[in-house]
Amino acid sequence: MINHLASMARRACVALAAAALVGFQAGAACALPLIRDAEIEHTLRLFCDPVLEASGLNPASTRLFIVNDDAINAFVAGGANMFIFSGLILASETPDMLIGVMAHEAGHIAGGHLARGGEKLKDAQLGTIISAVVGAAAAAASGKPEAAAAVISGGQNAMMRNFLAFTRAHEEAADQSALRTLDKLGISAQGMLKTFQLLQRNERMRGGKPDPYMVSHPLNAARIDHVRNHIEQSKIKPGTYPKSFDAAHRRMVAKLFAFMESPERTFQKYPRSDASVPARMARAIAYFKMPDLTRSLAEMDALIADYPEDAFLYDLKGQILFESNRPREALQAYETANRLLRDNALILNELGKVELAQASPDLARATQHLERSSVLDRTNPQTWRLLATAYGRQKDLTLSNIALAEEALLLDNPEQALARINQALAALTSPSATRQRALDIKDAAMMLKKEKDDR
Repeated sequence: MINHLASMARRACVALAAAALVGFQAGAACALPLIRDAEIEHTLRLFCDPVLEASGLNPASTRLFIVNDDAINAFVAGGANMFIFSGLILASETPDMLIGVMAHEAGHIAGGHLARGGEKLKDAQLGTIISAVVGAAAAAASGKPEAAAAVISGGQNAMMRNFLAFTRAHEEAADQSALRTLDKLGISAQGMLKTFQLLQRNERMRGGKPDPYMVSHPLNAARIDHVRNHIEQSKIKPGTYPKSFDAAHRRMVAKLFAFMESPERTFQKYPRSDASVPARMARAIAYFKMPDLTRSLAEMDALIADYPEDAFLYDLKGQILFESNRPREALQAYETANRLLRDNALILNELGKVELAQASPDLARATQHLERSSVLDRTNPQTWRLLATAYGRQKDLTLSNIALAEEALLLDNPEQALARINQALAALTSPSATRQRALDIKDAAMMLKKEKDDR
């Protein structure tokens, strides 16, 4: 399921929208525009994991986030957290354009160019990290580079101070690392060059107004020439990349476009004469947004009839049904998606949510799915909120408070986390694994609170 914002202030925090896509909230003051979608994340990991491995990194230790913003942008922050902006995805003509950016960002991670938080604060700092990422991008996009610097220098947090502190040496080192990585994978650097050239054209169209990526990643002609020369001297034929990535890339772009743009624009880009899978998916989403549920489901059912083993089609159909107030049918779709693609954290999250929405929910089953989702991905605050609801309905207020504390940490709210965890600890008087977990959460909340107080 894509988490969507119906409207968005350019490169800034925006309000949550009760529409097809739901924003990821970080703190009470603003909603942070992150997108969560099983298929899009799966596709990006398909592209990114080989890059991480070839860069000497562990893919399981690197977290990938999609920022709902039309900037052609990407960042790494807080150690091993990579942020890809929706604008970059939509602007990419081919997978290798994204792969080149990922290789560059992986070079920053491998080179240790960013401050790293302590392991205990790894999850607790997530809200802080994301807030700094979007805050710095917003300041940079204001057209006042000094504002971006103020975002960083004004606080005491090490990650924020270093967010835009990319030296020319770091950029050149990341470029060189990216080129080595692409060579190791047998992928041409042409995609990387195309992205650099796109950034230059974008800068000219903005009339010299600083683009967030250009502020944080100074791009000069020498760097572009270096990549071009590498391509000319390389034995890898320009345009070489795994062509098996093309279909997934086209689906990702079509899905994202349809959710982000109006139905009219979607039908213009993906007319009814286009019988490709991406176009059919895009039109199903456009009909859903109109709303025309009959046509939307007709498109989805026809797709599923052609591709009955495609878990992501059932995931999308489940979203359409659930948000059209048909939870019983949505449950069937999500159950099928889960059967076809086991242990996908986001599908499990949506399955648990839909199970809780049934007239007579199977609370034990919903809890099981949500607990598994939380093990696979601890960074989704919605999962913890849903778990708190499931525990609460089963009269287990202790576990409910622990889940709410986990959610509060992810939303950069250590005070709320401490309040919830202290309630849980009051009921956990004997040594146990649950009590130890609660104590660990309390330690993380106290450390995060101290960090926030020191900013």
